[in-house]
Amino acid sequence: MPEPTLCCRMCGDYCDRCDLLVKLPGLHVIAVERDGRDRLVVTVESAPGPMGCRSCGVVAHGHGRVNVRLVDAPAFGRPVRIVWRKRRWLCPEPACEVISFIEQDEQVAAPRGLLTARACRWAIEQIRREHASVNGIRRQLGTGWRTVWDSIKPLLQAADDDEARFAGVAVLGVDEHVVRHEALLFRMEVRDLHRLAVAAAG
Repeated sequence: MPEPTLCCRMCGDYCDRCDLLVKLPGLHVIAVERDGRDRLVVTVESAPGPMGCRSCGVVAHGHGRVNVRLVDAPAFGRPVRIVWRKRRWLCPEPACEVISFIEQDEQVAAPRGLLTARACRWAIEQIRREHASVNGIRRQLGTGWRTVWDSIKPLLQAADDDEARFAGVAVLGVDEHVVRHEALLFRMEVRDLHRLAVAAAG
């Protein structure tokens, strides 16, 4: 059997089966391991290639990579961490105001975000469809309450501000279910979350 030690068919230097399983657009899996907290840690990177400066368009020079850790949606019964080896570039144009910049892709994660876009969508769906609390979500993600709330609040606010959600709505119902929360420190934000989640579900 050719290449008996390989678990996957290789596509270039990357494993197409692993990429399909993790499914982060434009990124390839280069390592998977389990850390001391029984979390899956998946390391990903984009393939090398030319990049134009985001300001002036001149072809930038590669300047290594920087590791960014992100909280991802749970998988296989475990919390998941994504280590994104982001490419760093230098702009060679002296007149350009941008000296260096780092790879960004909002399909993967918002700039300076702590959760992947997928984890944010998963968390909101847990609130909307499964009546989960932020505390329950953060336990499943293996992260802090504030990390979850700060990541999903802008998305819920944007949904709340979108007047298009009322298109075709003639009657609004009110759920009488009341959720008791132990974290009194966050009760104001929990009320905000409930209001935004109800609005987003509409």
